Amino acid sequence: MLPFSEIKTALLALTKECQSLWDENKDMQGSFINDLAELQRFQTAIQQLETQQRNGGTVNQSQLDQAKQSMINMQRNASALYQELTGKRVSLVKKLSDGLQQVVVLQNELISKRLFDWKNKQKIAQVGAPFDNKDDLLDEIQAEFEMLADHNWQLRMYASWLLDLLRRGPQLNDNNARTFIDSLAGIVENLTKTLCILVSHSFVVSQQPEPVLKTQHKFGAEVRLLIGDKLGIKQQLDNANVTVKIIAEEEARQLGDGEVQEKDIKTVGGISNDYEKLTLDDKGHMAAKFNNSKLTRIAHRKPPPKGVSVDVKNPTTATDQKYALLFHISPFQLGNLGKFDVWTLSLPLMVTVHGSQDCDAQAAILWQRAFGSVHRSNASSEVMAVSWPQLAEMLKYKFSRFTGALKPLSEADLAYLGEKMLGQLSVGDSKPITFQRFAKQNLNDDVSFSFWEWFFAILQLIKQKLLKFWDEGWLIGFISKNDASDRMTSAARPTFLLRFSDSQTGSVSIGFVCEDEENKTLVPFHLSPFAIKDLDQLSLAQRIASCPQLKEIRYLYPDLDKEEMLRFFDTEERHKSESPTGYIGSEVIMVAKTGGKVPSAGMSNFGDSTPSPSSAHSKLDWSPGDVLVSGVSAMDVSSPEEVGVMFGGGTVDQSSIAFADCESLLGPDFRPELPSQPLELGDLSGFMDSISAFSGHTNSFQLDLGYFNQSGSTSH
Repeated sequence: MLPFSEIKTALLALTKECQSLWDENKDMQGSFINDLAELQRFQTAIQQLETQQRNGGTVNQSQLDQAKQSMINMQRNASALYQELTGKRVSLVKKLSDGLQQVVVLQNELISKRLFDWKNKQKIAQVGAPFDNKDDLLDEIQAEFEMLADHNWQLRMYASWLLDLLRRGPQLNDNNARTFIDSLAGIVENLTKTLCILVSHSFVVSQQPEPVLKTQHKFGAEVRLLIGDKLGIKQQLDNANVTVKIIAEEEARQLGDGEVQEKDIKTVGGISNDYEKLTLDDKGHMAAKFNNSKLTRIAHRKPPPKGVSVDVKNPTTATDQKYALLFHISPFQLGNLGKFDVWTLSLPLMVTVHGSQDCDAQAAILWQRAFGSVHRSNASSEVMAVSWPQLAEMLKYKFSRFTGALKPLSEADLAYLGEKMLGQLSVGDSKPITFQRFAKQNLNDDVSFSFWEWFFAILQLIKQKLLKFWDEGWLIGFISKNDASDRMTSAARPTFLLRFSDSQTGSVSIGFVCEDEENKTLVPFHLSPFAIKDLDQLSLAQRIASCPQLKEIRYLYPDLDKEEMLRFFDTEERHKSESPTGYIGSEVIMVAKTGGKVPSAGMSNFGDSTPSPSSAHSKLDWSPGDVLVSGVSAMDVSSPEEVGVMFGGGTVDQSSIAFADCESLLGPDFRPELPSQPLELGDLSGFMDSISAFSGHTNSFQLDLGYFNQSGSTSH
């Protein structure tokens, strides 16, 4: 397959060719209709002279013979013109079919790969993975959506016009017109479907809400229509609203699989300020921003009675239930394409009603963000187990994002975490780690908390109380009691060390060494751990400064000056994230401001004579099927004026011409040729199935194709 850029370049060139071929078809059919009108005028006049002659009237025989010969020449020229017109029709239909194939390939690449990749990066960015160019990439994707919408509309416009032209034009018995009409109807229908799919998939959540929502708290989100103001969208959506409601994740999956329609989905909670307008900013972004919406209530499923087993696939506890925000544009109608059901879903999210649920909710949604799929209709979207390297990378990102620490987890830190997670197994062991092991099972037999509960409490402790200690390297933290004792006793001089407790969650312990006077050896000691509530009363720095056991110890392991560290807290204000008391709020997702809009590279510039696809009601200056009147006859007839004089200057009213029997006008020698190649469309079923299934827009639009089978005309 050719690269995206090459296919795109070919599509731009092909659209221009279709414009030229359309102009040629239009002019040539107009000339052919004029020729038929002229032939009918000659035929009628000759028949009148012959009738007059049979009735004994006086007729100039030489002039009558000359008129018959002129008509034979006209028939020959008209037949040749018809064959040339057939060739032009074949060329245009073939180009339109090729254009449809190119649109399909480009659209499949854009939605299933480029947009999918962007959504996946957006998903793992909520864990903390870097995605600095998020806005620039989305602008580039928007430029491609706009390009495809523009050229799809252009191709559809030329196909519709030619279809109208054929239906209004003279119908010969060779069935050529019917062959073209059938092919064009298929092209128009498929272009309409791909355009509807393109519009539906252009509606994306450009800024995801927080992964864990709290009732009675505001949340922020932004949705964006990536086709921008193409096809007159701004005018079409002048009275439209974007609504948001919260639904169960199970129903979100059913919606994605096409098992239910958006209108049948029931909300499971209340949201205040649940609608916004789509607005177009100076960067060309058609977006709706939800900055003041609040989740007012949630209807958690009740847990099962005691003794009743829980279905793992359909959990019923509050901290196992996932939800999604459903955004919907209503009403959505684009020109004469009919009504759309345009919606999009946020990533799965959790909802808590009080702080005690946050730890479990964060675990579930962290696992989904790191390892789940953005493709809801994928049956394997719930990842059951992962390797330690995968989990370690996720923990590293989560640590920096949650705490705001400048110093990331080191390889030594991750090795220690791996030992905690895997127990007696080697960190390099390939045995997969399940979510149950990660967040549900006790870390070991001596404690009553899981690995995640222990790690999450440390994140809270660092964020609220120890961020400066961590960033400055004053806190070793992730080290076992035995290892800490060995390091301190082997140090060149007496030191103390700060580490996280293994036996209590969210606690820091102070280890130090004292000299045994009898044996003259260094003996390690570890003070009882301090939790957040302890540090609320007296900070860690104050405890170090006032601790009698540390009075004679000058160094913080390995070789840091204790007094220099303490002077910092005497002279500088505490970092804001160290001082707040109470429960930690959810992570706030910051979205960088984007620069100027990326232009749509390679967008074609059509001449002023080309009707604009963005105007839904522009009036054509030429109606397909009209008889073109020109000062010069389209046929090369010798002395047509003289023939007119023979007929006494009489004329035939062209408005009354029905062309009921075109073959008789073209003469007995007329032998139309069928197109040398059959007009066949490529099989698009595979594309339609795959692209409709992506992101679950199987039933996201309803086509109104009835107008194609009525008058044959369309409004552009």
